[in-house]
Amino acid sequence: MKYVITDTCYWIGLMDSTDQHHQKSLLIQELIKDTRIVFPFPCFYEIITTNFAKPKNKHKLLAFENLLKNSNVEYIDDTIYKDKALFNVYELNKKSFISHSLVDAVIREMLSDINLKPDFLVTYNVKDFIDICLKRRIEILNE
Repeated sequence: MKYVITDTCYWIGLMDSTDQHHQKSLLIQELIKDTRIVFPFPCFYEIITTNFAKPKNKHKLLAFENLLKNSNVEYIDDTIYKDKALFNVYELNKKSFISHSLVDAVIREMLSDINLKPDFLVTYNVKDFIDICLKRRIEILNE
């Protein structure tokens, strides 16, 4: 079975009908429905803290929980990736005009891991991942 790593923006677009990526996320949901969906655990921090933790969004949080319970989602622990990701965020910001969020840095570490063999990455931030995806021959789904 093929598997796909998902970025936070996909899930936000899927769950929030007002998000600019909502329609794309719905289309991608159909494309990946028969794959193993890898959910990097740090995405929980961005999704819940940024979007669903407010009382007015309680219904989104519950819908998100139900979606994850009733799908082919596998959670990936970030323990083996987070130290190097944090180091890379500091170093990248010191040495260049490019910057990544810590969550993106963890996903980049996952994409670099030769033991993980994702076929696809779902993200709308292609520039943050294109280099590693080209190197590892991972197809980016973004439309």
